[in-house]
Amino acid sequence: MSKIDSNNEGLSPANRTRTALLLLSALFFSANTHSEEASFAMVSPSTASATEIQLVEKDTDVFYLQAKLGSNATSEFLFDTGSGYLAINEKVLNRLKSEGDAQYRRSIRARLASGAINSVAVYSIASLDLGGGCVLHDVEAAILPGSTRNILGMNVLKMVDSFSVSFEPAKLVLSGCSQSAPDIVATR
Repeated sequence: MSKIDSNNEGLSPANRTRTALLLLSALFFSANTHSEEASFAMVSPSTASATEIQLVEKDTDVFYLQAKLGSNATSEFLFDTGSGYLAINEKVLNRLKSEGDAQYRRSIRARLASGAINSVAVYSIASLDLGGGCVLHDVEAAILPGSTRNILGMNVLKMVDSFSVSFEPAKLVLSGCSQSAPDIVATR
C-alpha cells in the first residue's frame, strides 16, 4: 500500500474536503478493479498553469485591468488591494440587474476612501471574467453611488489560491483561479 501525503496546508477547507472525498473514491475504485495495471493521478487546480492579466498604469502607481461582469461588455477596474470588496457603480449595477446577473444580498456599513462611513448595498454578481480563462462565480460587489470607477478588491483575490503583481511588464498573476474540485484521472 502506498503512503499518502496528508500535507494540505495550501488547500482551502472546501478543497481539502473535495480532495479527501476524491481520494476515498479513488481508493474504493482501485480496490474494486481487477487490473493491477491501473493507476491514478490527481490534478489539482492549484497545480494548473497561472493566469496572467495585463495591468495598465494610468497615474503614478495606479493600475487598472479589464474584466467582464455577468454578460455585460468588458469594463475597466481599478486594481486596489486596499479595498475589501469588488465595488461597482450604480450604472453598471442597473445593467446587471436588467440582465438577471445581480441579486441583492445585504447592506453593510463601509468606510469609503474619503473616510466617511456609509451604508452600502452588497449584491451577488453571477460571474466575473478576469480573462485568460479565469471566471469566478457568485462574486459579492459593494455598490457605490453615481458613476464612480469600478474597483477590483480583496474579496475577488481571496477567491483564487494565490496572486502576485509584477511591474515590468505590469501584470496580475493568479494561481488556482478555477474553483472546481481536483480531478482524478485513471490511467493504464
